[in-house]
Amino acid sequence: MASLEEREVYQHLGTPTGVHVRQTPEDTIVEILRDASQINSSLLAPWQKINVLNTFLISRISFLLRGSAVARVPLNKADNTIRQLVKRWLYLSQRTSTDIIYIFHRQGGANVPQLGDLCDMAVMTHAFRLLTCPDPTVRSIAQEAVRSMVRKRITRAPSEQEIATYLSVSLEAEFGRERGDLSSLWSCACNTSRLLGKRIGCCWKWCEERRELGILVPCLKTPDHTIVTLTARAMLEKTLKDTICCLYAENLKRKPDQGKVFEVSSKWDASNHFLPRGSFTRFADWRFVHRARLHCIPLNGAIRHGNRDKHCRKCGYANKTLPHVLCGCKQHSRAWRHRHNAIPNWLVKAIPPSLGKITLDSAIPGTDSRL
Repeated sequence: MASLEEREVYQHLGTPTGVHVRQTPEDTIVEILRDASQINSSLLAPWQKINVLNTFLISRISFLLRGSAVARVPLNKADNTIRQLVKRWLYLSQRTSTDIIYIFHRQGGANVPQLGDLCDMAVMTHAFRLLTCPDPTVRSIAQEAVRSMVRKRITRAPSEQEIATYLSVSLEAEFGRERGDLSSLWSCACNTSRLLGKRIGCCWKWCEERRELGILVPCLKTPDHTIVTLTARAMLEKTLKDTICCLYAENLKRKPDQGKVFEVSSKWDASNHFLPRGSFTRFADWRFVHRARLHCIPLNGAIRHGNRDKHCRKCGYANKTLPHVLCGCKQHSRAWRHRHNAIPNWLVKAIPPSLGKITLDSAIPGTDSRL
């Protein structure tokens, strides 16, 4: 082992480690961004670039966040770079909503997590696992550290409920006293609880009946809530991730322009089957589909700035939007027919002949309907 002076560091699992040193692995973050730039200039398909980014680069940052006290400024700079690259791979303009980047594949997003969210989840998960650790020595040291911080804040011995209130960053009554707390894992956990509490309503809870500490994670879609306790401690990170991704999805749905199609396309996994691996998708389809879903195709009716003429150049309709081009412009009626006929033609090829006679493009047998 090397003998180190104060503020000298050595790299331990990618983290600068020493006495009175900053643990933010800025060199590692710069290296990850350099790799992201090389992925961008490679000959991989766009969906392959996103997959490589998630598999090899985001996982490296997630691993560093588990063992480091990382500052937010380098993460924010890295987030900006990664966000611009993912938008380029999705062929989206910079005015496009960034929510689509952080949403799961099954809902129609790129499934690239925001680094700030990864940092928040790592801090909350690490603090909770220390306080509920199966090892009694580790658990007692962590609980005593928190208890001493609460005792310093309220100037008396705290109860278990008061510890949960302190971790949830309550500023009411005696918890609002300013006592000059030193920066530590628990102060970071309190700040993270405050941020997540404002965003998703997350907070710490103490159950008196079961005598155990838990974290309440609200469900944004239903009035039900999830309380992660000692027995489900391994599910905390996944629960937080699901809730945060649901928050981004709900934010996008509320946007009257870009969220209109997404509200429908996010309901079924089959609508987004092509996102993870580009299955059955041409490059031309990939360049079109994301802009079309977010209403960012540069048509006359979709341009928001200036006083540009919004009439359709083909048929003279007053508002040339994407629904008009796909389903309303008479000049493209032949394309409508081909698009409609392609679906039953695919079904005819997929049905085995042994199932019986296949009827195509004719009236329904045994009825008077003309359909």
